[in-house]
Amino acid sequence: VVYSRGSKEIKESILNKLDNNFSKLHREGRIHIHDLEAYGLTYNCLTPNILQGFPFEEFSNYSDFKKLIEIFNYCKHIVVGLGNEQSGGIAFANFDEQVEKIYKKLIIAQNEINLKFLTELIDSFLKWINDARDRCGQVQYYVSLNLGLATGDLARYITSSVLKSFMDSKYIRPNIIFKIKDGINRSTIDRNFDLLQLAMKCTCKKMIPTYFLGDSNHNLKIDPFEIALMGCRSRVYQNEHGKDTTIGKVNVVYNSINLPRIALEINREHSNLSKAKKIALYNEKWMEIADSVKDLLFDRYYKICKLEADDFPCNSEHNLMIIDINKVKSLEDVFKNGTLSIGFIGLSETIELLTGEKFYANEENHQIAINLIKMMRETIDEYRREFNMNFSLLGTSGEFISGRFPSEDQKYFSHPLIDKGFYTNSFHVDVDSSLNPFEKLKFEGPFHKFCNGGCISYVEFQSAPLNNFEAIMELIEHAIKMDINYLGFNFPMDVCLDCDNVGTFDICDQCGGNNIQRIRRVSGYLEDAAFFTPGKKAEVSHRKPNVII
Repeated sequence: VVYSRGSKEIKESILNKLDNNFSKLHREGRIHIHDLEAYGLTYNCLTPNILQGFPFEEFSNYSDFKKLIEIFNYCKHIVVGLGNEQSGGIAFANFDEQVEKIYKKLIIAQNEINLKFLTELIDSFLKWINDARDRCGQVQYYVSLNLGLATGDLARYITSSVLKSFMDSKYIRPNIIFKIKDGINRSTIDRNFDLLQLAMKCTCKKMIPTYFLGDSNHNLKIDPFEIALMGCRSRVYQNEHGKDTTIGKVNVVYNSINLPRIALEINREHSNLSKAKKIALYNEKWMEIADSVKDLLFDRYYKICKLEADDFPCNSEHNLMIIDINKVKSLEDVFKNGTLSIGFIGLSETIELLTGEKFYANEENHQIAINLIKMMRETIDEYRREFNMNFSLLGTSGEFISGRFPSEDQKYFSHPLIDKGFYTNSFHVDVDSSLNPFEKLKFEGPFHKFCNGGCISYVEFQSAPLNNFEAIMELIEHAIKMDINYLGFNFPMDVCLDCDNVGTFDICDQCGGNNIQRIRRVSGYLEDAAFFTPGKKAEVSHRKPNVII
């Protein structure tokens, strides 16, 4: 309560100090300034380079057991430190490879006793991520482990241990992203295909891992070891100032635009316009708002750049960023390598408001939707060229704004699309579309290449597809053909807190109890549905599975 009240007062104070144009856009629900309480105080999220500052010499004389313990103590220390000096998530880019490199450099023997202890420590690390509430004194850490590519015996053992520990536990965190790449794990002849099979088995039971698809057309030229994703979908890769990589780079700031609001205003003020003229006007109005959002991102970015290395003690101590923050004259030399993202939600509602039909109702509307997102990306690419900064387009997950935006719009408009209580995630088809999985991925696929700041597509199952690896593999292959960047699978997961039975039920079919915890995925992370925001509760209540008829 204290944190919530304090955060609310800080947000209001910041809005009062901002340029009135920026504050008005946020207050009226035309845009959302994410992590407002951290405005000018810190960046959003980081994929730390944990090898760069690892204290190898300090640990070199320890026993093997002590060395192993300190590897994971170090990882915890990094998570705690970053979790309290930034506003967003923490991703390990290649957890399997990174732990393997540390293990070998510390010259730890690869014997049965040490490997068994390594497995136990991995499980303890996962348990700690689920249990820790050190962030702001009450909040869990948003941690993502990217893995699946490293082919060394030890790295493969690490990947297997992570997946088995997660699969056989009650854990719902961390997020695990399994990277798929032909020649490494995609084909039956690939060295790590067995790990992909294990990952799919885990997904069938727990919804995690999700999958980065390195063989999708727009990802083909990317070194998969150099890219990592946040579980929420954020993607930080392209760099106007140096190497294209995710490792050591931050998403500095991001804001999201309320797409349906623009369409609602056009319909009210220009109801007699033809469809083509409405769309042209929509493009103009979006560009006007995007221009203000760009200026707002710059305002926040330059405030952060005026901070000192001492304001980021974990980064300062452990050299986690792409450039050592202790060795630069200005933090801008570091943060300019990060991204400034412009996000969006509600494409589905927007197209329906402008045309009268869903964007997946016919090919014409689908092309209208594609052109709209293409226009957004082209505008943002123009910002990149003009300002030599890493602007990106983000398909926002919208955990909070999915409900906030329609709530604000309801003050000015009346429409059934508002009344349902939520706007659809990024460019996704409606959650109650009932499209089969192949159709859903076909309609969403063309948007992925434009969202270089991150995006994901989900397939919704009616229940856990236990042991149905063939269906998961078939959908992964189809998603690659559809040029999907990042893919996840959702299904209801109910847990009986009396007997630990897992399934889909209101009354436990094993003990008859009704003490049920409902786990659902929102915004990339598995959560207890009891703590969802109103918008996400409304969305979950509308969800229908993507089934093949």
